[in-house]
Amino acid sequence: MFDTKMRDKPWGWNGVMGYISPAVVLSYGAELDYRLGLLGFGTMQITLGLVNATDDNLGKVLPGLDSAAKTLADQGAQFICLGGPPSTLVDGRDLNLQIKKRLETISRVPCTTALLATLDAFSYLSVKKIIIVEPGASDGTDIWAQRMKTYFENNGLKVVNTKSAYSKTTTLGKAKLPMKLPLDLAREAMKETPGAQGIFIACGVWVSPPVVQRLEAEFGIPVVFDDANCYWAGMKALNVKGPVKGLGKLFETL
Repeated sequence: MFDTKMRDKPWGWNGVMGYISPAVVLSYGAELDYRLGLLGFGTMQITLGLVNATDDNLGKVLPGLDSAAKTLADQGAQFICLGGPPSTLVDGRDLNLQIKKRLETISRVPCTTALLATLDAFSYLSVKKIIIVEPGASDGTDIWAQRMKTYFENNGLKVVNTKSAYSKTTTLGKAKLPMKLPLDLAREAMKETPGAQGIFIACGVWVSPPVVQRLEAEFGIPVVFDDANCYWAGMKALNVKGPVKGLGKLFETL
């Protein structure tokens, strides 16, 4: 049934965000789109077509950023976020600020990346010690967990534990992993490092809001997750007011 709150108002009446996904956009995002759409926050998405998350492939899709950003801005996006943390760590350097500036120059609207949004989110929540949970690169290693650990610690956070599923599969294949997997990995990390103040679950294709709700209820600490970090950043930038229930503590503070 069409929600009465949206009946007489145009799509995105409070602001529109453009989201660039390195990989194919999956239906997990539909729940975010609907919940935030009720607040007048519209979203547009473009995929760069990444299939396997390896250094070579990530490097090949990054040139598509310029066209994606211009298209989103031309269609009315007022804020743009590049998702997929590995895409901004591909060459071992911090590309995030460079990519942010590049996207803003092309689109002429405020932009960010998933990792910059995550840093902002934990700062907003006054969280300093975090756990990283991620599915693993397509070659079955935990290289992304280690790179994210370095990135976060170079930017003021303390990573007290990392957990990888070591899933040797495509990006779409990661969406087919059991939803219980990130939940169990986060639980395992919390038992090993009870002093953690927050959890970051990377890779938006394998985690859903119910997992986040369960973890926050069990451990009483906030969970920041892809791709919700980008949506939160967009709502903050465009001054779209919440709170939003069901997406974790971060969204309840809006």
